[in-house]
Amino acid sequence: MKMKAILLKYLFSISLILSFINYSFANERIVVAGGSLTEIIYSLGSGEQIVGVDQTSSYPAEVKKLPQIGYWKLLNIEGILSLTPSLFITWIDAEPNDILEQVSKAKVDVLALQRVPATPELLYQNIEKIGFKLNNELAAKQLVNQIRNHLTEIQQKIAKQPQKIKVLFLLSMGGSNTIAGKNTVADAIITIAGGENIATHTSYKSYSAESLIASNPEAIILTSQSVEQLGGLDKLSSIPGLTQTHAWKNHRIITIDQAYLLGLGPRVTQAVDTLYSGFYPEN
Repeated sequence: MKMKAILLKYLFSISLILSFINYSFANERIVVAGGSLTEIIYSLGSGEQIVGVDQTSSYPAEVKKLPQIGYWKLLNIEGILSLTPSLFITWIDAEPNDILEQVSKAKVDVLALQRVPATPELLYQNIEKIGFKLNNELAAKQLVNQIRNHLTEIQQKIAKQPQKIKVLFLLSMGGSNTIAGKNTVADAIITIAGGENIATHTSYKSYSAESLIASNPEAIILTSQSVEQLGGLDKLSSIPGLTQTHAWKNHRIITIDQAYLLGLGPRVTQAVDTLYSGFYPEN
């Protein structure tokens, strides 16, 4: 009987410890700087623990009601700490350079994740790291498998195409027209969706009308926000050089929400589906 009582007391103690651990994770106060990181947390079912986000976090819609801490490339310690977070999740290259150290010194747990290269493999790693941190590894594994399976199906379709379509991603905002080159999320999504980004420069670069005509893409991608700012699809002809491309002549102008381009996140499958359908409409 004495041994049984000791065993019951031991099991009860273990139960209390596990309950405390689960309670702690369930009551995290998370501040996030990085739109796709916010999406990952919501996809794992932990969105209710987020108490603040940065300007790049716009999905799902409820995040727009949360307090803002500015832009992940221009953070300040006061804005973050004012929300009394227990956990701060952001990109490892968040700025200013010492912001992660400042937050950590304030006794806030920090999870800093790699942002580049924008590949599905890195996305899977980030999902798994966030899932581990939030004690939700099963949901993370399920999300990774779901995304991986979807992208595998797309790759199988792409393999049947005789050749890849030549694409440019054009960001037209405030009268300035820039093209996404290598080492950008736009380039990564174009590649995953089966297109060939014919821009060979790194990051974003301004294109003249002559450069756009000379590159002569078969398809052009714009953000829906760019189209809206221009005044609608019928106003795209105002972009110098655009009407002289194959993309314009063959009606291969594809629009996509700019939120997809701020970092590779769980909705990469939707972005890839949209682009693939625009690249190969006959399939």
